[in-house]
Amino acid sequence: MLSRFSNVLQTAADVLAPPATRLEDFEYHWKMILNFYERFDDNCKIHIEDTKIPHHLHQMLQLIVDEEKEQQGGTVGPCLEAIVQRSICLLDALTALAAADRPPGARSLALTAATALLRRTKQPCVNSVHIYRPLQRMLVQCNESPASPTEKEEVELLLTLCGLVRKEPGLANIFTTPFVEDKTSLLTIPEDIQKLIPLKKVHTPRKNPLFVDLTQNQLPNVSIIRTYDRDDSSNGAESLADDVSCKSQKTLYDENDKFLLIDLLLSYLDSADNQVVLRACEGIMIVSSLPEEDIANLVTSCSPACETIVDKLAARYRRIPPTVDPNDVDQLNITWAYVAQDFGDKSYSKFHGYRELTTFFSWLDYCDTLMKECHQSIASHLSRTFRQNFLEGTAEAGVTDLRLAVLATAVLSKCLKVVDSTDLINEFSNWLVGDGEVAEWPLLHTLISNCLSDNYDLALETLRFFESIIEKGTEHSMERLVLSRVGTRGYCREPGGGGAVAGGGGPTAGGDDADRDRLNDLPLWRERETNREAMKQLQHEEHVSEQINDILSHEGLDLGGHAGAAENIHTIVNSYLLLLPRALLSDPVGSDYEHYIHDAHRHYQYWLDITSTFDWPVGLTGNDNTASSTHSYDSRPEADIHIHDAYYNNNNNNNNSEQNLDKQHNTKKETKRYENDEFDEGPFLRMLFKLLSNMPYQPYQVNLHLTSIISKLALLPHPYLHEYLLNPTLPVAKGTPTLFKTMQELAKKLTTEIPRIKHYKKVVESTRLQLMSEDPSYDEVGEHNQLVESLIVLEEFCKELAAIAFVKYQHSLHAHG
Repeated sequence: MLSRFSNVLQTAADVLAPPATRLEDFEYHWKMILNFYERFDDNCKIHIEDTKIPHHLHQMLQLIVDEEKEQQGGTVGPCLEAIVQRSICLLDALTALAAADRPPGARSLALTAATALLRRTKQPCVNSVHIYRPLQRMLVQCNESPASPTEKEEVELLLTLCGLVRKEPGLANIFTTPFVEDKTSLLTIPEDIQKLIPLKKVHTPRKNPLFVDLTQNQLPNVSIIRTYDRDDSSNGAESLADDVSCKSQKTLYDENDKFLLIDLLLSYLDSADNQVVLRACEGIMIVSSLPEEDIANLVTSCSPACETIVDKLAARYRRIPPTVDPNDVDQLNITWAYVAQDFGDKSYSKFHGYRELTTFFSWLDYCDTLMKECHQSIASHLSRTFRQNFLEGTAEAGVTDLRLAVLATAVLSKCLKVVDSTDLINEFSNWLVGDGEVAEWPLLHTLISNCLSDNYDLALETLRFFESIIEKGTEHSMERLVLSRVGTRGYCREPGGGGAVAGGGGPTAGGDDADRDRLNDLPLWRERETNREAMKQLQHEEHVSEQINDILSHEGLDLGGHAGAAENIHTIVNSYLLLLPRALLSDPVGSDYEHYIHDAHRHYQYWLDITSTFDWPVGLTGNDNTASSTHSYDSRPEADIHIHDAYYNNNNNNNNSEQNLDKQHNTKKETKRYENDEFDEGPFLRMLFKLLSNMPYQPYQVNLHLTSIISKLALLPHPYLHEYLLNPTLPVAKGTPTLFKTMQELAKKLTTEIPRIKHYKKVVESTRLQLMSEDPSYDEVGEHNQLVESLIVLEEFCKELAAIAFVKYQHSLHAHG
């Protein structure tokens, strides 16, 4: 009964006094704000949160959001139209509050309210002059002082504007200087707002080095906003038509223009608040990723964005303590948005230099991510700046300084491992291997010299560095390091000329027996037959041959039409697996050989994919093997027939080998060679061969990374490099060093030295168990038998090379068939 009576009274009241419209409520809250400031005493210390101002602003924003839900066809409701037509100067008032910060906290409230208006409305009408002009004034007020208490709100406003620019790239014109022809008005609060909100301490923004001095009118009158003859205060439809963000508009920027969104965001990168820095980074990435060429040119030509970002990377690099343990560098796995829970505790550190390394690699990851996401023009400019300001200007000094070289090389090696941007990898590789003559590139020779240093820590880190270069697989770096030398095929013996096979003797079976006789240090063949150990050696060879045959059969290869190739691959695999005599082997059975084959399959497919676009030749013979005649699609896996040709061209018959070589050298368009010049393998391969021959005197980790680098080179699907590294039966020019020759000399050295160790078989067996167990305590033991360790590394290396040769042969059969 009472509820019915209440409804009747409410109906009668509505008839006599209808409820206020949404616009009337909007005007009511606006008037309440004005009334507050009319009575406001500037000496009052009350905080704005203790007033009704936040409530009125929230209600006004909610009214705009509610009416927008009811609008159809993208029309503007009466509340938002009142702001657009400036009958209610809400944004101008917020700008005044942000400038005066009266009562205390008003600046934060004003920035938050402006951000909420832009974010919560579907059509904020930023292209209207009465919207973007107050926003421009608010931007000029941002970051007036470092460590501002409102920097979070300021960067959120900037990030919101970046999001709007991403939706409508033409809005970027609004946030450049000069904004419009009347520049001085940005530095003052409009007179009508000063009358409506009479604050005594409203001040013009302090001089900000980010901006040009607009009061002196030094810039030419360049209008980048499309203006019209009609007055700005025309009706709402005309105001909304004043679209300064037309995408078809082409803007000519003056050399003194500044892109304020980017410049302001850069200023927050020095904030002590990591969240503010991250939000600024997001804003820079949003603007840099816009597809418009004009905006990209504005970022590169009118903003110090690229230089600032790289300079901050260099500054973080210089702050890394020189006493950091290089082994700790590789433990880090940091992303640019990484914020550890313990990072706020400055006393916390996982290891010495942890914080400095974390900040450096997190910023490097940001640079890498930015280069992958940004416009190509910006990526190119940023990568060039990275090379000039960081690599050449900062990092190179550490690599060339022997006191800092170990840590500097470890850090740079980690840098190259973690970056993914193509532009960044290319600049990194070009910096390392150079652009001119290899003999004239001092940095590469410095790194090679560091590998040969008696300081094995430096040698190890530099080898890791080179391994990272190869793993990234840029065509330029491969060409500079190895392919420019083997591309001439100068390692091959001239037709009818003197020379030797890569293994140091003729490619006949008798030559192989002679080599094995010398390795076993037995002067007479008959002594070997009667010696018990020699009989085991022969049984071992038969076992290896059977094992190879079983693997060939297991892989299902049809060898009926490829008898010559099958015989050749059998010889090549045997050459590696029988390089060491059975008496020295730590694993005579070779139980893990199939494991190497599976790994080689996976790694070779990886390199086929990586090099599929490289301009590499596809065969050893043909009408034209020059690089200019090949096409990128020739390096596809299904077109990879060059290795198959290599096996046919180099079988066990010496006469057939010479005939095949005659055909190759009679080809008129074959790559030019200088007959009187000895083959020069180049400084990089020369360094690898020298380290390989010195394996008995080097630490285990150095030898491990050395063989890893050579294995990666052997996996490359380049016909000349494959022929030079993996074919022991290849007739080579006199005095030409090869991988197999070097391994043979090393095997001879080990065969002579190992048996001199007391109970050497037990020592070899126990050392293998310790190495294969990967027990970290073994590395901490002071005394290591480097001679035995090098034997085990060589033994496993032979298996790996044999597996690589077999897998490449198998791929060539599939491609050929």
